[in-house]
Amino acid sequence: MNKDANDPTKDRAAFNRAIDHYLPTQGFHSINEDLSFEDALLYTASLLDSSSATALDCGETLDNPERAKILAVWHLLEIAKTTVDRSIECLTPPKTTT
Repeated sequence: MNKDANDPTKDRAAFNRAIDHYLPTQGFHSINEDLSFEDALLYTASLLDSSSATALDCGETLDNPERAKILAVWHLLEIAKTTVDRSIECLTPPKTTT
């Protein structure tokens, strides 16, 4: 009894063609071209803040090793948020006292 085995390379090629056909070529999110640099940084800071809070909440409900992975993501988000927050601070010149 000789069964025809599926060729995984053909299956993978068909899968990739289907993905290429159905996935959009552009991103799911668009940005208004009039968005200023400062507003973009503020929006990014807000997104990072929400992402960080979500990751921390998820991490508290999981057991290891999943918990460790989520908390590592939380840590990376916090680093990114701190960097963006510092960038926002640099946009505002320091006030001089006279």
